[in-house]
Amino acid sequence: MKTFKGRITLIYLALVLLSAAIGLTAALNLFRLSHTIGGLLTANYGSIKLVHQMRQSLDRQEQALELDLRAGGGRGRAAFGEQREEFLAALGKEERNISEPGERGVAVRLRRSYLEFVRLAARLRTLRREAGEGPARVLYDGVVRPRLQEIRRCLDRVETLNERAMFRSKQRATAHARQGLALVLAVSLAAVAGGFGASRYFVDRFFRPIDQLKETVKRVRAGDLGQQAQIVYRDEIGELAAEFNRMTRRLMQFEQSTVGQLMAEKHRSLAIVKSISDPLIVLDANDRIQLLNPAGEELFATAEGEALQRQLPEVMTLQRQLLEVAHDAGLLELVAAAREGSGSGGEDRQLLRLPGPAPDEDRYYHVIVRPVPGAGAAADHLVVLLQDITQIKRLEKVRTDFIATISHEFKTPLTSVMMGLSLLAEGKIGTLDAKQRELVATLNEDSEALAKLVNDLLELSKIESARALFKFQPCAVGGLFEKAVKQFLGIAAAREVSLSFDAPDDLPRVMADPEKISWVLNNLIGNALKYTGAGDEIRVSAGLRQGRVCVAVRDTGLGIPSEYLDKLFDKFVQVRGYDLEVRGTGLGLAIAKEIVAAHAGTIWCESRMDEGSTFLFTLGLAE
Repeated sequence: MKTFKGRITLIYLALVLLSAAIGLTAALNLFRLSHTIGGLLTANYGSIKLVHQMRQSLDRQEQALELDLRAGGGRGRAAFGEQREEFLAALGKEERNISEPGERGVAVRLRRSYLEFVRLAARLRTLRREAGEGPARVLYDGVVRPRLQEIRRCLDRVETLNERAMFRSKQRATAHARQGLALVLAVSLAAVAGGFGASRYFVDRFFRPIDQLKETVKRVRAGDLGQQAQIVYRDEIGELAAEFNRMTRRLMQFEQSTVGQLMAEKHRSLAIVKSISDPLIVLDANDRIQLLNPAGEELFATAEGEALQRQLPEVMTLQRQLLEVAHDAGLLELVAAAREGSGSGGEDRQLLRLPGPAPDEDRYYHVIVRPVPGAGAAADHLVVLLQDITQIKRLEKVRTDFIATISHEFKTPLTSVMMGLSLLAEGKIGTLDAKQRELVATLNEDSEALAKLVNDLLELSKIESARALFKFQPCAVGGLFEKAVKQFLGIAAAREVSLSFDAPDDLPRVMADPEKISWVLNNLIGNALKYTGAGDEIRVSAGLRQGRVCVAVRDTGLGIPSEYLDKLFDKFVQVRGYDLEVRGTGLGLAIAKEIVAAHAGTIWCESRMDEGSTFLFTLGLAE
């Protein structure tokens, strides 16, 4: 293998082959063991079972002869004939099921003795009828009974042969199992040892060029640009080392370059900037345009030559609608803020919507303003990039409309299903037994969960598509708390959880939609009840923070793992692990986030495992 990927694949293939060898060894031993057990449970056991049947049939024939001897008149003849047929049928099966040495000879003697017994039985009945019980009894005791004993000895011999064979098969199965276990363990240990040794050897060998390249990078970082990485293999790592060497040579050339070379690099950079498909503007320290790419020319409806050395508002004046949109979106303030905060090297973003000739032809731009620091702390230039995200916005609208349509179409048949289940549960269609009621109850629970998911999807789609109607009005936080907490007091008391709220009397009123904020509070309190147990506490409180009202729902429950805190408010995220499992749709917190965002607020979570969680969100004050 000449490539790094090929070498890694070779190691992986070797490990796969080792695993396959272990599996094949185990499968072969299981096959041997199952074959031995199968033989143990088929031929020998069948012969023993047939011997038992023949014994029972022979006993009943003997009883029938005894009846004929005592009572006469052939009373037992019918029973004798029936049992004779059963005996011969079982004997025939045994002759076809012979599996042990010597068993066939015993079967031949058994058939011969039995047929002689049948002949004697017929003679005995004739003698009883003609000469009476006395002579018949003499014939029975002297001839017939010894023949019966001979038949029973043959049956015992057949049974003994098969029992011994079963015992030997059991011993063989035990031996095979032990041998198979020892073999599988030996192969496994050899595979583990060999695989570990081979992987260590090949990994060290394959990654040695990477370690050498890393040391070379460290020396280059320290300023020694003359370093060259050693190319050990002609694979991907070798190609990386070769590219690194070319890079270091170019760095050396750059340090030794002339003004002409710098100008060539400048022209190359300008060509790259000009080829960017999104509008891009470069502003100098006085906010005058120094560069405008072709996409920017199209947006501002002006040529770059006419826009150079003019300020951004002057160029926007050529397109009045764009200037109004930029003013409403705070674009100019964004540029000023980036200029003032450029010392931090930060990046400011804003969304800009430019109305089109039709409602569905609006264009959306993600405005990115990045300062380019000069020799001092202040920024010499600003780069303004208007990233066209129109297609993303349109796709997002299509997705939201699709979810809303599917949810609406799904809700009607789901309602019919739930109504039918309700009629079944109430017994209005017919009486159900216990198992049927349990099944209907399970279906009803799943239908309710599905209905909640549909409702959450509809709510989320309405909020995301801006179709939700928010009725903002001044609201007292205490009243919102009291309404939300009141409906959960019964559940909290049943679970022995303390539920309370605290809203200071002097807390300012907030501007909010009381129905939507109540929905957020209900969701947060409901979630808190899921993760608290007897003796825990849930407290809803509020206070002022940086000129806004901050609402907190705090519990002393299980807590949330730290790795989930950043994505907790994403759609369909459910916390799993640490003995936690959210039994919901994964949409509740996503909807809460959209509602709070519509109120120009933020929502976040603070939590520690085994200490509890606190969900907080902010609301603006009523003027």
